[in-house]
Amino acid sequence: MADEKNTPEANNTEEVKILGRTITEWSESPSPDRAMIADHIYWTWYGKTYPKPAPPKQDVLVKKPILERFVAPSKRWWIESPQVLQPNEPGYLCETCRHIDFKYLIRSPLLQILEEIQLKFLALVLENEKCAFCRLVATALRDAFEGRVIDTMIAEKPVMCSMRTLPIETDTRGPRQLLLYLDPTPEGRNGISTIYSSTQMDDNLVNEVNSHRSITIPHIRCDLVKKWYNDCNNGNCGLSPSKSDGRELPRSFRLIDVESACIVQSVQTPRYVALSYVWGTAKALRNTKNIRKDLEMKGSLLERAKELPNTIKDAMSLTRKLGEQYLWVDSLCIIQDDLDDQAQQIAFMDMIYSSAVLTIAAASGDTADAHLAGVPSEPREFRQYIEQIQGIILANRPAIFTDAIDKSVWNSRAWTLQERLLSPRVLFVGKQRCFFSCQHREDVFIESDDVVESGLDRKFKPEVFKEQTPMMMSSSGSVNVSSYRRVVEAYTSRQLSFASDMLNAFEGIATGFRPLFRSDFVFGLPRSELDSQLLWQPSGPSIRRRDPISGQPLFPSWTWAGWVGPVTCNTDENLSRIEWIESDGRKFSGKDFRYPKGANQDATRREQYRALWKGALESSVPYYWERDNPRLWFFHPTAQEEQRVLGPSLRGTTNHLVFEAETTEFNPSTIDDDHYWPMCIQNHRCTKEKHIVCPLGLATSPGKVGGYVMVPAELSLKLKKDSKESPYALVMISRCKLPEQESRGESNPDLLVDVDATTMEEQCFPDRPHLDTGGGHFDQQRYDGEKPWCMYNIMLVEWIDDVAYRLGVGKMHIDAWAQAEATRKIITLG
Repeated sequence: MADEKNTPEANNTEEVKILGRTITEWSESPSPDRAMIADHIYWTWYGKTYPKPAPPKQDVLVKKPILERFVAPSKRWWIESPQVLQPNEPGYLCETCRHIDFKYLIRSPLLQILEEIQLKFLALVLENEKCAFCRLVATALRDAFEGRVIDTMIAEKPVMCSMRTLPIETDTRGPRQLLLYLDPTPEGRNGISTIYSSTQMDDNLVNEVNSHRSITIPHIRCDLVKKWYNDCNNGNCGLSPSKSDGRELPRSFRLIDVESACIVQSVQTPRYVALSYVWGTAKALRNTKNIRKDLEMKGSLLERAKELPNTIKDAMSLTRKLGEQYLWVDSLCIIQDDLDDQAQQIAFMDMIYSSAVLTIAAASGDTADAHLAGVPSEPREFRQYIEQIQGIILANRPAIFTDAIDKSVWNSRAWTLQERLLSPRVLFVGKQRCFFSCQHREDVFIESDDVVESGLDRKFKPEVFKEQTPMMMSSSGSVNVSSYRRVVEAYTSRQLSFASDMLNAFEGIATGFRPLFRSDFVFGLPRSELDSQLLWQPSGPSIRRRDPISGQPLFPSWTWAGWVGPVTCNTDENLSRIEWIESDGRKFSGKDFRYPKGANQDATRREQYRALWKGALESSVPYYWERDNPRLWFFHPTAQEEQRVLGPSLRGTTNHLVFEAETTEFNPSTIDDDHYWPMCIQNHRCTKEKHIVCPLGLATSPGKVGGYVMVPAELSLKLKKDSKESPYALVMISRCKLPEQESRGESNPDLLVDVDATTMEEQCFPDRPHLDTGGGHFDQQRYDGEKPWCMYNIMLVEWIDDVAYRLGVGKMHIDAWAQAEATRKIITLG
């Protein structure tokens, strides 16, 4: 038996912090998605804190189930001598289930989430029609698999069914839900379905289907939806109604009049609903120059009803039921074959969605011809099966927000991201029920009879779980580059039907970000932070984004928009080492462009301006705020646009950036197929058969690695290793620290002189690890990793006709760079 002092229950859980909060603090807080948090607590925290003890020695080898890990809190759910009912009696439970105290689990303490409760093999659950709980579990699983066959054997191993308690997302102090698990897990999923206590049930909704009691709510509750968005619009959700920033909708703004069934020219300040949906491959009516006038005739959309896709027809119907008159739909309200009209409307996309009283997100379908689930023409088919067990009513729970919406086809499309982010109020129409969110709060209301889930009785706490809502484009209380990074990571992971739409579908987001950066965007990157945001990295397979007909790149190599694949953006503190060169030959640093005109060159004015700002760190990200505006956080102090010289600028009519920086030649001939092995800890070991993003070591001499550069496989495998003159170069972008370094040095980092910190002589540190794997990936016995700001951010480029094209970025120790004898050069980056 383990020492009682080391058991989970003997520990003082009040002192343990998970994601920055104690167990008590978690139990007293609401949540937008408790399942995700509980999963983090169990696998990340508990699994590391209390590793599985070694099994006792036995004469006969007994293979213990994988899921039998912990006994916290000591199987309090176990009933030693349960009541035994007859198989024909209501609420009958099998030998396994009758020992489970479901009343206790539903009202269990928060720590109960740490214990996984093993049920039985999945095959036995699915075939047991007599046991009320097995029957309910089987129903919940079949619903989760949407009618697909559920494998009961995976890799010749029987699938085991288990469960764990979780708090309900909307009320951590209320009844628990039971999350079902399968091991081995199908399709890599952990929790796949939930069962909860249905405390409120309208008998009029109960049906008998094959002797099973079930509840079906076929139609969207329009009265509840209206209350949701009107309460928010009127300021009743906790904050004042959103105010206009002074911009107006475009003059040619059009709407669908759902009463007159035609397209109309909008009034100056219209009240309207917007639709966000997936076009897909469905053939649909679109507004074009030759039918524009026809569609403006009253009743024209009724006459063309057969040409209208189902999503739009259902959205018109829902808009009428909500008591609204106008609906905005892109395919009908933008002239699809008029490039000028398209450009104008796209430029105002942020205004179009942010001005809508409500946005309907059609997440229940995968094309424009799919119906909206829950409208009269498409009643919902989801059944909630109920069983009365041990005196309480248990039911399979409809899909939670993350499963119903975040995993939908609608949420996988690039265009819908800006529509989700820019809309102040969104009604998410899922297959089983609706959800509502607004920009004033961090949780989600659910279409439910439960007053807490539905938001009819929920406290307003706007600061709760900020980090658990990564899709929010926060306008305050978040560092601008951190918000930008979250959005770009999500955006580049989504799909586009047309490669050329990459920036069009981001236009509204960029406009929304403009006040947070006090800057416009150039090819998707904030102009005011261009020197830091050039350092984005691919986080998965990455290839150049090309025109499908000509095969030519659509966008510059230096922007993530020029590549297909997910990326992550730079938020690490760095000291820029490049000088931008404008068309007239003048040179500017990034700070020159961010400070008021001339302030950075005048020591007195520079200090006066910096005195207006304060700074701090947020999750290792530096940020600054003006003393009179403490909720707007910048990566660097940045003056208003009208006070600054705006730049960097593109060179002439090209998409080239021009700057001066140190550069040194790069010779790829020493790189082998295994690449640089320490990076395999962070990514993967490249082989001849498998390459995704290749970590290439930078050797200043044989066996002496000074850093690395990450290059997409498409380019890494084509590096010209046999060229007499290498067409490749490394360019220094900025100076930075190692991730684990907290010290910023004794002096102002902005005043650091690189030549004073570098060492040209060979050094030896035999007591240190041979290779650093914490972020710098250099030989620590050769280079001093304890120096402050000991790394450079570098970019690998290829020269083609005197223009440099980005291949990848990485880091190099400052001494290794100095020993490479770099020279300063003007770089034209294309």
